Amino acid sequence: MPKLPLKPLKIYSAVRDVREQSQERPRVLVTGTDRDGVKAVYDALIAGARVDQSACLVDSAMPGDESLPPLSHIGEEDVVILVIPPPMVDSQDVSSRLAEVEQARAAAVVVLTEAPGLAISFPGVGPSRVVGMAPGGLPPADVLAEAVADAAGDGAVALAAQLPVLREEAVRQLIRKTAIQNAVVGCLFIIPGADMPVMTLNEARMILRIAAAHGEPVGTERALELLGVIGSGFGFRAAARQLLDFLPGPGWVIKGGVAWSGTRALGEAARTYFDGSVRVTPSRLSPLLDKLKQLRG
Repeated sequence: MPKLPLKPLKIYSAVRDVREQSQERPRVLVTGTDRDGVKAVYDALIAGARVDQSACLVDSAMPGDESLPPLSHIGEEDVVILVIPPPMVDSQDVSSRLAEVEQARAAAVVVLTEAPGLAISFPGVGPSRVVGMAPGGLPPADVLAEAVADAAGDGAVALAAQLPVLREEAVRQLIRKTAIQNAVVGCLFIIPGADMPVMTLNEARMILRIAAAHGEPVGTERALELLGVIGSGFGFRAAARQLLDFLPGPGWVIKGGVAWSGTRALGEAARTYFDGSVRVTPSRLSPLLDKLKQLRG
């Protein structure tokens, strides 16, 4: 294994941070005036989850056109989903609830019981967090997962470990975010090699969070595994960096591209491996590294 630009202590520190983050318990609070709509959203989110994982979901609804039921004790990590019919879009009840969510520093997603014909946004809720139900009163699971994962932010990993329907989207957003971060790092650092510790630590955290999103325990054993996996990623970037002197064009652009593609490949390799439901151990690193090489061509 090549010498890493990151001390093992940093890996263990990343393990500790991700373990603490994965132990947080954000909730998804589903509320609305339409009992059927709230139940449809709840059922879509609970799909594939075990009974003991449903504690992160809370639903509250009132029949007919009555006011939205109050939600108390909203936490900063929580995601509140408002299920409303299109006529309520401009209602005072919805505005008040969104203001309540904002005051609690939580995030909101709006689900309309009928698909809107145009892009709709609400104060503090952009169009990407507004979901329209499909014909038949069923929310599109992929669109709903994208909106909830986006709203949850860093809390999406903990939610994905409990709600499998969120897992693919949470991991996709995590890989994309980390790849962008490393691309920016690769472009900004001028001194050769100075970017490696930052990018390597970002990748370590990414892999740990992917593991946590799949319900894998994050502990000392995982840190040992990371030394081998990250070592492979570092070797790829080190080899690619040697080519910079032979390629035309601005070096900073190429460095950013190498950082982005290398991080994406490493993230996709980890995702496909954990999706296979095979527990990663030091003796099983070889298949993961093989997948990494295949994805990188």
